[in-house]
Amino acid sequence: MSHTPKRSSRAVSVLVGAVALVAGLAACTNGKFQGGAALDFGLELVGLGKDKAPAAEPVTTSIGPPLFVGYNAIRVAIPSTGTRGQSRYFVAPDGAEIAMQNGFVTRVIGLGIDLEGMFLPADGPYKATFVQAARDGTVTERVADYYRKGRIVHDSFRCALTYIPREEGKGIVSEQCRRIFGGPGFRNTYWTEGDRVVCSLQWFHPDADFLQFFETPQQAQTLDLNEQGC
Repeated sequence: MSHTPKRSSRAVSVLVGAVALVAGLAACTNGKFQGGAALDFGLELVGLGKDKAPAAEPVTTSIGPPLFVGYNAIRVAIPSTGTRGQSRYFVAPDGAEIAMQNGFVTRVIGLGIDLEGMFLPADGPYKATFVQAARDGTVTERVADYYRKGRIVHDSFRCALTYIPREEGKGIVSEQCRRIFGGPGFRNTYWTEGDRVVCSLQWFHPDADFLQFFETPQQAQTLDLNEQGC
C-alpha cells in the first residue's frame, strides 16, 4: 500500500502553513532553541530565507528534547511541554501540538487536519517490545478518533507487524493496518537499530500525507523518508 493517501489541496496547504510558522530545526542549548544553520535550512525550504524571515518568535523553553518531525519538505523542531497521561506533548509557538507515546503519534491538533486521539492497547506491543513483536509477527489493534467533514470519526484498525532484517543489526518494521469494518487502511514504516526505532513514517489522518519522525536533527536535515528511508 502506498505511503501517500489521497488528500485535498486545502488540507495540505493549511497543514504546511501552520507548520511553517515554526519551520526549521533549531540547535537546543540548555533546553532553549537558538537560531543556526539548521534553522536557516528550514526557513529556506518554505521560502523564508534570511532576507524574508518574519520577526523571530520568543525563545521557547523545552522540557526535555524537542520533537524532530517532517511533513513533505518541511522540517521542524517542536519543544516539549511535558507529559499528560501516557503521552508526551510537543507544542509549537502557534499552538499546534503533537503528542507521542513511546515514539508513536497519539494526537495532532491545530493543523487543520486533526487527529483527536490514537488509542493504543495497554497490553499491546507499543509499550516496550515493539521491534521484538514485529519479529514475532504479532497482530494487534489500534483506534483512531479524527475530525472529518465537521464530525469525529471513530475508526478501529487491526494491524499486522512484520520485520525485515538489514545489515549490522538494523531492520525495518512494517505495520500494515486495515479497518476492522472495511475500507482502506494504512501502512506505517519504522527503521530500527537493534530494538530501537530511529526514524518512522506514521499515519495520522486519511486526508493527510504521513508525518516523518527523526531521532536526530542531522537525520531530519538530510533524509526524506518517503524517498530513501532512514
